[in-house]
Amino acid sequence: MKLWIFDSQAPAEDIEAGCQAATALIEKRGISVDRAYDAVMKRSSRSRFDQRAAKAWDDAEDEALRVTYHGAEPEDEPVLGPAKTPERHT
Repeated sequence: MKLWIFDSQAPAEDIEAGCQAATALIEKRGISVDRAYDAVMKRSSRSRFDQRAAKAWDDAEDEALRVTYHGAEPEDEPVLGPAKTPERHT
């Protein structure tokens, strides 16, 4: 699954770098991006979910925003999620 940061005014290159960092963090924990995303979706619907996978997603989102915004607090309200299409970053 390819990731993207939505509701962001950051440059596409920065978003791409943030998403790559998020993917690397999740995979470093031995979890697939799909599994981590599934866990947070289940958590949001109050279904049973994989806590370790959800934590990986939460940490990856923080990392993606840190990288994208170069450590600054975003002025917008960005959200990490699956890219709609591989060409989404245009």
